[in-house]
Amino acid sequence: MTSPRIEPLIIGSNGYVAAIDPATGAERWRTGLPLGMMGGTSACDVTVLVSDGRILAGARGNLFGLNMEDGKILWQNDLKGMGYNDVSMAMEHISIQYLKKIVQSSSPASTT
Repeated sequence: MTSPRIEPLIIGSNGYVAAIDPATGAERWRTGLPLGMMGGTSACDVTVLVSDGRILAGARGNLFGLNMEDGKILWQNDLKGMGYNDVSMAMEHISIQYLKKIVQSSSPASTT
């Protein structure tokens, strides 16, 4: 009897989508998302949503459908006219949205 296959953890970072084995931490596959005039995706945020064995990924104003088994890009929609920002996604009972990233630093009060 074989043990059931553990579904991967799907992550998005720096223009890539990757599948990670949650039992070992090993990377199963990694796919670069082809964006921009030269095809690069350097340092862009990637939103991922997994539903019914499909991976949906959004980055820099583009939406992608990927194969869960090997990360192959099945389709791409460049969302014409919507700009090149982060992509928020929602399906029934699931919503992924970006909040503004804020970095704050405080310095000691100066004495005069």
